[in-house]
Amino acid sequence: MEAARFDLSHPPFNLLTLAESSSLAASADMLFFSDDQEILPTGSTVDALYLVLKGLVREMAYEELVGVYREHETFDCRALATGKTMHRFVAHEEALLCVFPRQDVLMLTEKNPAFGAYFFATVSDKFGQLAQKRDRREWQSLFAAKISDAGFRSPVFADAAATVADAARLMKERHRRSIFVRDGVRIGIFTTGDFCDIVANAVSSRTPLKEHAQFSLLSCEKDDSLFNALLLMTRRNIHRIVVTEHGAPIGVLAQADLLSYFSNHSLSIARQLEMAVNVDDLARAMQDMEALVAALATQGMKMPQLARLVQALNAQMMARLWQMTASPEVFAGSALLALGSEGRGEQILKTDQDNALILAEGLDEKELAQAADNFTEHMLRLGYPSCPGGIMVNQKLWRHTVRDWGQILQDWARQPRGDALMNLAIFWDAEVVAGPASWLAACRNALRAGLHDDATWFSRMALPIEQFQPKRTEGGFWWQLLNREENARLDIKKAGIFPMVHGIRVLALEADVEAANTFDRLEALVSKNVLDGSLADDVAESLAFLMRLRLEAGLEADLEAVQGQKAMSNEVDTASLSTLDKDLLQDALLVVKRFKQMINQRYRLDRF
Repeated sequence: MEAARFDLSHPPFNLLTLAESSSLAASADMLFFSDDQEILPTGSTVDALYLVLKGLVREMAYEELVGVYREHETFDCRALATGKTMHRFVAHEEALLCVFPRQDVLMLTEKNPAFGAYFFATVSDKFGQLAQKRDRREWQSLFAAKISDAGFRSPVFADAAATVADAARLMKERHRRSIFVRDGVRIGIFTTGDFCDIVANAVSSRTPLKEHAQFSLLSCEKDDSLFNALLLMTRRNIHRIVVTEHGAPIGVLAQADLLSYFSNHSLSIARQLEMAVNVDDLARAMQDMEALVAALATQGMKMPQLARLVQALNAQMMARLWQMTASPEVFAGSALLALGSEGRGEQILKTDQDNALILAEGLDEKELAQAADNFTEHMLRLGYPSCPGGIMVNQKLWRHTVRDWGQILQDWARQPRGDALMNLAIFWDAEVVAGPASWLAACRNALRAGLHDDATWFSRMALPIEQFQPKRTEGGFWWQLLNREENARLDIKKAGIFPMVHGIRVLALEADVEAANTFDRLEALVSKNVLDGSLADDVAESLAFLMRLRLEAGLEADLEAVQGQKAMSNEVDTASLSTLDKDLLQDALLVVKRFKQMINQRYRLDRF
């Protein structure tokens, strides 16, 4: 049978060479099935791979619809590995199928590793190897680059006893904007920025250098990733970091070095935020950030890394806005928190405001309330919609002193109601964006002190993974696909992201894991032997994939939503997904199901 009779340009056949696809097509046959005719019964021996040429095929687990296959889509890939199918396959409407002999397919899986990964890889490996719809080699190598790859400037040292004038001459001679200062075993840094203070304060040029050098160095090891250096500069608003080898300074990595290596302008955005004097300046910087997000997502930057970068820039924006909005007394006497997905560093597009304040004692309540109201209004102007649940600083419930927060968190923990426990969960994911981080640590310590090793409490905490479900259409979103609906929409957050994030959050709380980010929590839970490593890998890859689907849906949304005039939707049109993305979505939802079953068993949610 000629290869031209089949379209083998879709996954997994697009992974084959021309010779391999021609050989496979030559061994193929075609079968016809009428409406509702069974193709494969549950547990039957699988001796072929099926490709749908025309029609619709449904996959059934008992009476539950768990898969839909249309033109250019294959089944049952998973059964090729075991030789038997777990589910039942039925022609929903007249179906014309191309049938490839199992032995011929298996032979190609041995010859072609990428093709083989489609059938035999674990879920995490499959996401890693097959979800590469674009040429990502450039960005993969970029974000795998080490600091040493970018190059850095060799160190220039001066003695701590040297004068400021000596430092100026040395920096001029060596064309440097910074030098290291050696004071016994201590190593510090002196930069051109330090001259501003010296001149402004009329400091004598004969003053010893050690009196103006900075001995608290921000540094990265030379073998650390360049991305971590970028993130450190972005978070701290600094122009340079010290490069170390086994802790000893060996050079300086300047912002200019990074800008020459990276083709994006995240540092430029950070500088815009730092220099902003009004909300209009912040709005322009945030528009640039939206363009940066779209560019990095299109060019293949991994979702966890992209989310961390966005978190750093958002935190800087919120801190700058709070400084603009609050009086000096209120700003100095408060810690601004980002909550929820923003606090975890897992939000990429603008979403509902989730923020809170920890306050010093004795602040003027009227002045504080005015600052909080203005901050919320400015966030709306910047495109961050109001939180439907009112989790914002303009609500009194979300601004308290350390002492009062500790009491409130303990009260929430004692209440069995879902809203109190979800409030606690949202606060548990907090990140300080402005103000003393020690205040948040004190609040968390107060919460831990009020928790007991109570299995029922953790069960109630985990219960929302069963209660927070997607809005059901008739039969679910698979039935939408089966009915060929053009907009077969699935709420990605409710169907997959929330169950994984919240389940991991409860496990982390029980295991006393400090990390707020879900990917970091997964690593910690594996290291504590709370979670199986293979399941953790599958959850991490599935979560990253669902985050990408949500981001791509958001980037394609109408202009009104993208600009923040209304909340971004979590819905994805599954009918518009590619064959590969539909297959990966099915894998991801199976991982969600497996993870939820584990949480259900661990916390015995069937009791509620």
